[in-house]
Amino acid sequence: MQEIYLSAAEVAEHLGISYRTIENWAASRKITQDDRGKYGLISAFNCQIQQLKQENVRFSESLDECRLALDQPETSAKIRKLKAEADKEEALARIKNMEADKLAGKLVDAEEVLNAWKNAIANAKAKLINIPAKLAWELSGLDKPEDIQARLARVIDEALIELGSE
Repeated sequence: MQEIYLSAAEVAEHLGISYRTIENWAASRKITQDDRGKYGLISAFNCQIQQLKQENVRFSESLDECRLALDQPETSAKIRKLKAEADKEEALARIKNMEADKLAGKLVDAEEVLNAWKNAIANAKAKLINIPAKLAWELSGLDKPEDIQARLARVIDEALIELGSE
């Protein structure tokens, strides 16, 4: 098959690697280079294939070693210990993040929120319970239902506005 010569950048783009890798391969005579400084695309593909095969062999050997190590009882305990330590560190990091968020005003204790809601509900209840006593005499003098309704609406609106500003 006839070699195709391209620039380092073009060969690198075809192979999905950096142009510096192409230059390094040429310097170590792993790929061909012509008189004009162009690099062999086919030889670069072959070089990449050889490297991938070597990496695959190394990976398979490492995987076999890991499998053997995992079969050892002490290794299994070590792995569990390391995982527990990693989980602990992750939990501590989450706690630190929450503490930072709390200091920054992004988080509030659930108890503080609960107390604020209890106070808001108690205030609303007190205002609403007061309305009949506040309006009893005034409404008894009104004859038209629409006047009674309008007065009730105004007093309720005032109470809601007061609650909203607290």
